[in-house]
Amino acid sequence: MFVLAVIYENCTGCHLCELACSFKHHGVFDLSLSRITILTKPEVQTSVQVYCLQCQDAACERVCPVDAISRDKNGAYIINYDRCIGCRECAYACPFGAISFEVEARPIKCDLCEGEPECATVCPHDAIVYMEEKKAVRELKKAKAAGVAYGLYGGKETSEYPRKKAEEAVEYLLELVEKSGELDV
Repeated sequence: MFVLAVIYENCTGCHLCELACSFKHHGVFDLSLSRITILTKPEVQTSVQVYCLQCQDAACERVCPVDAISRDKNGAYIINYDRCIGCRECAYACPFGAISFEVEARPIKCDLCEGEPECATVCPHDAIVYMEEKKAVRELKKAKAAGVAYGLYGGKETSEYPRKKAEEAVEYLLELVEKSGELDV
């Protein structure tokens, strides 16, 4: 089985992965249509990728009232838009905020591009890589031993580090919203 592996410290926040994703799925370069989101905290030079982790026991699949979410042959959870009623339960259930919505209220999430993730293909610094799970685990253990932050999504072994980074990113975004005064949080 192939998995997405993330080495956070390699991410420069260039957003190429977001642009490639939106173009592959929608034919336009529009960050709001991307299935991956890059959160950047410039004061500490950190960027974090947020996208579907292809959880072993996916909450989005469990809560869908019409069974519109299922796992495909590549291990990705995909949405059957013919069945989807746009209730947003999947987005509410996702603990990582990895499901967003198009203008037409259709949910969008990472589908691993049918086994050839565009984000991994275009990443110039190998912050996102798609490889066989055993190889990914070996490589990421080497990275961990070297003190590099990483995450492994879709496999059996995961890191606690992505959650910590995601929590920092959420705190940062909430600070920005509170400072702007535009939204009531």
